Order: sequence, then C-alpha cells, then structure tokens
Amino acid sequence: MYSRLKISWCECPKISGVVCRYLSSAEISTALRPFYFSVHPDLFGKYPEQRKINESSLQQLSALLEAQQSSRRLSIPPLSFYLRQKNMPEGEFKLVKISLNGNNVRETVAKVLNACDMSTKLLDKIPKSTPKMDISNPDFEKAYQKYTEDFENITRIKRKIEERKAINNIIEWVLENSATAKEKYESTFATRDQVQSLKDHLCNTYGIKEVKHDNGWNISHIRGALQSLVSLATQHSNEMTNLEGRIIALGQFTGVSLDGDVYLNIIDVRNEWLSLIKKVSQEDSALIEIPKYEKALSSILRNIHICRRKFMPKVSAFQYCNHLRQLITSIGDFYGRGNKFPSTVPESLSKYQIVVEPEAGPLMVSPTGQFITPSSCPAGELITYIGNHLDEATLLMTEYNINKHVEKALYNEVVERFGLLELHKDDSITPGLMILCCQRLLTRSDKLHKKLQGNILYITHYYSVLSEGVLCIPWNFK
Repeated sequence: MYSRLKISWCECPKISGVVCRYLSSAEISTALRPFYFSVHPDLFGKYPEQRKINESSLQQLSALLEAQQSSRRLSIPPLSFYLRQKNMPEGEFKLVKISLNGNNVRETVAKVLNACDMSTKLLDKIPKSTPKMDISNPDFEKAYQKYTEDFENITRIKRKIEERKAINNIIEWVLENSATAKEKYESTFATRDQVQSLKDHLCNTYGIKEVKHDNGWNISHIRGALQSLVSLATQHSNEMTNLEGRIIALGQFTGVSLDGDVYLNIIDVRNEWLSLIKKVSQEDSALIEIPKYEKALSSILRNIHICRRKFMPKVSAFQYCNHLRQLITSIGDFYGRGNKFPSTVPESLSKYQIVVEPEAGPLMVSPTGQFITPSSCPAGELITYIGNHLDEATLLMTEYNINKHVEKALYNEVVERFGLLELHKDDSITPGLMILCCQRLLTRSDKLHKKLQGNILYITHYYSVLSEGVLCIPWNFK
C-alpha cells in the first residue's frame, strides 16, 4: 500500500551554507505513527465501507508524500478517513476530511495530524534544516518497517484474545443469527424501496440510463446520497441534460470511470458533483485517448495485453491516462539508455496480461495471473520482474481459467440449494477460495438449508450481521 519516499534537499535562500530538507521516510513514519494506528484498514475488518475509504485515502496520501519528496506536483481530492477512538462505542467512528494541496511534506504531515486532533510534538522536534551532506535515498518501506512490526505485534496479541472467543462452528452461528439478519433485512424494506424510487425518478425525469452504487455502502448512506442528487438535479435541471443516456454510479471518487460511467463520491459535497456534471464532456475526452496509450504501452512491452482487473482501484479516465503516460515515458527512457529485455524473455508476450494501477499500488502477479504494476514503477524493475515471473503468471492464468467456470457452477448451486436471496463475495476472495467455501457449505446443507433460506450471504474474512441484514461469513469457516 505504501510507496517508497525519497529525501529531497534544496538550498535555503536566507541561510548561507545550510540546506533545507523535507522530512525523511523514518521521520514521516514516526510523526504519523498515531495516525496510522487509528486509520489502518486492518482495524476495520468488520466494516467494509470504512475499510475501503481508509485504504483508498491512504494510497492517495502515500502517492502525495512520494511526489512531495521528489519535488513533483501532484493534485489529489480531499481525503476522507474514519478514525477509531477509545471513547467511541464499537462500530462508531469519527470521520475527518482533509484537503492537502501544498508541496511541503512537513505541512502535509502537520495538516493530517491537526485534522485528526493528534499531537504534533514529535513533528515539531524534527529540525527544519541541516548542513549539506551526501545522503543516499532511503527505502521508505524499510523505514516504515518498525511501525509495521509494532502493528503486527499488537494485532497478534489482539488475535490471541479474539481466538479465545472465536466462533468454532458455522452451524451454531447461523442458527443464532439468521433470524436477526432476516429481521434487519425486513426492517430496511422501506429504505430500499425509497432508494429504488429515487433511482427511477432520476432515470425517468432526466433520461439517465441507470443509477447504481458500489457494494459495501450502508443503504441509508445510499438513500441520503440519492436524495442529495435529486435535490441538486431539481435546482440545476439544465445541467442535468449532460447526463442523458449515461450510467450514474455512487462510489469512492468523482469523475468519469474507465467504462464511461459518471461516478459521484458519496462523501463529496454537492458542489463537486455539480462541477463534474457541468464538464462531463471534457472528462470524456480522456476515454478517446486511453486506447491509444494502451496500444503504445503494449507495443513497447512485446505486445503484452493491457487489461483492467475486475476489482482494480477506482480511478477516473483522466487519471488512468496519466498513469499510462507515466509508465510509457519511463519505459521509453529505459530503452533510450540502451537497455533491453533479458534474453530469456520470449519475443512476444501476447499471451500475458498487465494491469496499470495508481502510483501507490503493488508490483505483483495477481491470483488470476495478471501482472499488476504501479505507474510509478521503474522500467528496469518492471521488466526484470516480468521476466522472472512468467512461469508463475502462466500457472495462475491456467488455474484461473479452470476455476472461474467451477466457481460459477458452485455459486449457482449454493444459491439454489439454500434458497438464498443473494450471494456475494469480498474482492479479496479468489475463485479458488470461493470454490473451497462453496464446497464446504454444500456439505452442511442438511443443517443449514432452512436457516439460510431467504437470507443474503456475503463471503469474506469474518463473521458479522450487517445493518441491512446481510450475513457475513469467512471463506474458511469451521
């Protein structure tokens, strides 16, 4: 999640012989330590909505800090974070929204801490200048390692405590909670009906093709966002003509998606929505450029297929164009210096796939066999990685192509056998894990059939009953 940061130095205009510096990676980690312990996504395992928002905002914060450390400009939208606080009941969190538009790392860290009502004493103790010296660029992830180890130690202790209270039998848990889930589902019927009515009103009144929303959002939040959109549309009906024939999606960013859908961030203010609606045709121009950039990137990577994974982080078409352009430039410079692919790499990579994601993403092979790269990945590192992981990608692609058909068949069988209203899974549950889960569910159908009938089941990593009546179970239940 967290990208590499560099120490940057600049001549101080007023102090002779002194170099003003940005914070080092270790200093950033130390200063933001209490912040990370309040917003880390792992702390929100039972709350998918808050977890997704924090994860997305942390990625953007990391990218901003990296840009500032490298003296590059990067514009990001206001970041939202849910904070866990000791004085708040379980399941309730403080929501903060932070605007970070400066170029100074120290100011950015201070703004984050101040917005969260956290002390800046550690930050204030860090000197703002130092004599000139030759310092190599540190690896942020190594500097960040101490925080990670501390966090894992705390998580390990917490896990041991929770294991003593762990649920040992899915049958007992379903028997205890299925009725509650049905009651919650029925209690939200009126809200769901209102949501559908609001969607129908928007489509029928303004010629919108479809209104949808990302999974994981509370139905009450969806209703509130739709009410705000209807109010906005009523006040600015002329601008709404720009949305005729379009798909509107309520999600985690405001912009035009790679599929051409008009996304509205649920936690944005209405003025940001209106700004997008007014200029939506300008945002569309990026959609025309995307195939050109993808073709160019494919050609310099030996005809590898440029793809998008189903659950890749949501970005606007404009941002995606920038990511592609950044990687193309990096690889072009790599070739310009006389570098080449390793001789062991085939002349054509057309049977492989690569996905380009935001600057703060990972370099990895996905469970489906796709290469995943952040746009900021150095070309040499990317090409070496591809060459070293072709066998792994081939194996995972083959396994996925088999598993996806098996998963679909088992999915249908589980829905039918248990009489479920709906069956969903978390983005992190691969087809292989879903297959194991479905198979184990079917072996318990005689004891679970009646209790699961009429429920919505969500396969994830924990047990929970959501406010809309969704039963969440871990894929590896006992």
